[in-house]
Amino acid sequence: MAPFQVSGSQFRPTIIRRVDRVHAGQVFRALRREQHLRQADLAKRAGLAQQTISDLECGQFGRLSVDTYCRVAEALGAEVVLTPHWRGPKLARLLDRRHAHLQNLAVDALRARGWEVRPEVTFNDFGDRGSVDILARKADEPALLILEIKSELDSLEDTLRTLNMKVRVVPAVVRRELGWTPGVVGVVLVLPDGSTHRDMVARHASLIDSALPDRTVAVRRWLDNPGGELRGVWFLRDTDGCGAAEKMPPRHRVAAPLGGPEGRPGALRKAESAVSPAIPPRSGAPGTKGGG
Repeated sequence: MAPFQVSGSQFRPTIIRRVDRVHAGQVFRALRREQHLRQADLAKRAGLAQQTISDLECGQFGRLSVDTYCRVAEALGAEVVLTPHWRGPKLARLLDRRHAHLQNLAVDALRARGWEVRPEVTFNDFGDRGSVDILARKADEPALLILEIKSELDSLEDTLRTLNMKVRVVPAVVRRELGWTPGVVGVVLVLPDGSTHRDMVARHASLIDSALPDRTVAVRRWLDNPGGELRGVWFLRDTDGCGAAEKMPPRHRVAAPLGGPEGRPGALRKAESAVSPAIPPRSGAPGTKGGG
């Protein structure tokens, strides 16, 4: 299948491979007709020319910008997932580093509050299968906690759908296989405490609030004294534990190499080594709709 070019206003054209242009056009057309829209109606909604909609539906993307493609999809209530692929498992390890660090912080915070913690618990219940990033119970309380860790929130809809399945399935599996009998169940989406994720949650407040109405302050209170059901988002920062503060492995800015157009190989190797800092082990640590 031939690749096509996607261009943007701030970056050079990028080759996106393995895209079925005809199928993508059929999807746009089907979604438009399902909503009883004419091409002119969709074009007005997306702020584009009708010819652009026509070209999309015919699979004639040309030098289509990513922004234009996403605007049409958003106008139809659809989601575009653009995922880079790089060096097979090495990319997964880079992404997993931040996830593992956030998971370690959550484990420390829970244990400091007296929770019995089981990371990475897999389940398979009559076709509903998956894994829980952190499953926890409190020894002196009939409370069960299901934590979903996300260092990067790629698809909000998929995340909420997966959490909904876990709320339905996991308590029964816990009773049957672990002998735990929870009286109340807490479900928490854990995100790094930063402006990127806070802004994302604010932008999608109507969707998130319907599924996860509680926020960090309410989550912390519930963890200390679990009473009633909890559905919340926990913006976890490095000082939520009781140990010394630890920094989330940052997103690094990489400077241009020095020494002329070719740059110096040594400078590049130094920049590459800075992107992958080792994560030191932690010792134990502490953790309506509230602020925070």
